[in-house]
Amino acid sequence: MSPALKPVLFAALLSLTPTLAVAQTAGSTDTGMISIAQVFELAERADGDRGARMAVTAYLAALGETTRALLQQAEARGISPVRCNTDISLTKHSVLEALHAAAPDSARWSNTPATLIIVADMFDRAGCR
Repeated sequence: MSPALKPVLFAALLSLTPTLAVAQTAGSTDTGMISIAQVFELAERADGDRGARMAVTAYLAALGETTRALLQQAEARGISPVRCNTDISLTKHSVLEALHAAAPDSARWSNTPATLIIVADMFDRAGCR
C-alpha cells in the first residue's frame, strides 16, 4: 500500500466508526434486511447521537430517492406500472407511524423488514395505483 494512501484509508475508516457502532446495536432480520427495530432505535437515538442521526438520515434519504428514481425511470421508458396522485415523500414521523401501524407488537420488530412497509406507505400516501 502506498504510504500516501494510509492516512486517507485511516480517515475513511475513522469516519465510518460511528455508523458501524450504531449498526451493531439492533440487528437485521433473519434474511439480512433492515428491521423495524433498527429504524426505531436509530430514530430514537438520532437527537443525541450523531452517528445514529447520520445512519437513519442516510437510510431514509436513500430509500426515498431510490423509490422515486425507479418510478421516474419506469415512466421515462414507457413501462410505468404505477400512477400516483402526488409525489411520493417521507418524513421521520410518517415512517415511524407507518412502522408502528404495520407491526404494533414490538416483539416482532427485530424480524420484520422495515423497507417494504415504508415504500408501501409512501405509495399509499401518494395515492399510487
